[in-house]
Amino acid sequence: MEVIPYGRHLIEEDDVAEIARAIREPYLTQGPAVERFERAVADRCDARHAVACNSGTAALHLSLLAAGVGAGDEIVVPAITFLATANCAIHAGAVPRFTDVDFDSVLMTAETLEPHLSEQVRVVLPVHFAGLACDMEAIRSTVRSTCPGAVIIEDACHALGGNHGDSTPVGSLKWADMVAFSFHPVKHIAVGEGGMVLTDDDRLAERLRRFRNHGMTKAVDQLDRPEEGPWYYEMHEVGYNYRIADLNCALGSSQLNKLDRFIQRRREIAARYFDALDGLPHVGLPACRDVERSAWHIYSLHVDFEALGKSRRRVMEQLMARGVGTQVHYYPVPLQPYYRKRFDHAPGDFAGAEKHYDRALTIPLHPSMTDRDVDRVIESVRAVTG
Repeated sequence: MEVIPYGRHLIEEDDVAEIARAIREPYLTQGPAVERFERAVADRCDARHAVACNSGTAALHLSLLAAGVGAGDEIVVPAITFLATANCAIHAGAVPRFTDVDFDSVLMTAETLEPHLSEQVRVVLPVHFAGLACDMEAIRSTVRSTCPGAVIIEDACHALGGNHGDSTPVGSLKWADMVAFSFHPVKHIAVGEGGMVLTDDDRLAERLRRFRNHGMTKAVDQLDRPEEGPWYYEMHEVGYNYRIADLNCALGSSQLNKLDRFIQRRREIAARYFDALDGLPHVGLPACRDVERSAWHIYSLHVDFEALGKSRRRVMEQLMARGVGTQVHYYPVPLQPYYRKRFDHAPGDFAGAEKHYDRALTIPLHPSMTDRDVDRVIESVRAVTG
């Protein structure tokens, strides 16, 4: 029996054709396909600037560098996220400070954020978990009233194609200074590996592009020796090789043309899960019942394994025996050994995040699923947890 994975990309023949076309172009990297992909995503999200890079992790790191983050600065991140959100603060020489999350939505909220704001906070980094956007209007209001100089960067790596509560597309800069996306194969569109930062700020965009390319600049107004000629470049700050190849961006542009179809399929599957799994004993469904708002990167259940009388591992094994792959998103980052030891965190410090982790179980949701796949997932979850 073929296993249905929790997430998977969907590559079609026209995507393959675009990659083949890009291979035959004069540029394999730093060419026109990169700019075309950037412009297409920026237009989709109503942003002025988009800067593509080679991963979502790079996008987050570039955002912090562009914001001028340095030693001693504090970066506020939620306890439930992928490691990269917090690790990028370390990469930038800063200090991550963790907020708890609301158990039901698994999001940073204005209420969980407020106790962690101080003069040392340089960046607030909300995460749009599972495809559902945080209440950015409330978060921005809280940040601006407490530390007005802080930069707000949305980690939207789960949320391309989603909407805020007022139907503003995720990626617009209505409440943030920058927004970071990921194009990993399990995300909404795949480029292999890739990421992007969106901003409306010209200065931030210029810094993002410079840090993406070793810190190099050829801008005449920034050179100490502009008389050297057009070949000449200078490095005034240390950057990184975070460039993305034209091959990846050619695939990305092709995939972006299908984003609406991919998101619609994800929403159809989410709606079916809500209908079929609602009312199951010991199984909680995602808090957002508005399927048109979330981008549905994942569909994460809250299963009361203790009341069910089965461990999570046993439930996952039983689902796998039926051909249903599952995953867990995520173990609280501040309780990872590195952060636990460095900051003396202990179990009980993040009640909402820990309760979420204790019950979290991600079931398959991706546009390559057939209706029969969805039926199998539903029948299997009902059989194993019923």
